[in-house]
Amino acid sequence: MTRLPTLHGLFPTPEQAYANAPSILDEIGWTARTLAALECFTELDRDFYLRKAALLDRIALLDEPDAPGDVTQTAVAAAFYLIDTDRADVTDDPRDYVRRQYAYWARNN
Repeated sequence: MTRLPTLHGLFPTPEQAYANAPSILDEIGWTARTLAALECFTELDRDFYLRKAALLDRIALLDEPDAPGDVTQTAVAAAFYLIDTDRADVTDDPRDYVRRQYAYWARNN
């Protein structure tokens, strides 16, 4: 598993973190194709969980602040899964962690 270092300093805004991200529909397609191609879920790597958490964060942002609810909870759960995968010590908003990691990943891939 490739582990990315955390960025230091302020968390990027969602607009900054996802500025060059593929469209939400493209990411949903990538996620579905990745899962369909699996023979075993243990084949999933950190990039999958990062991109999935970022996708769910972006979908939740579409619902906020009007109706944060199930989608927001799902985004937070995906963020915590990534945090656990990274064995990171996060005391701030877990979705901020996803944004920071995604911004770093997007710049370096």
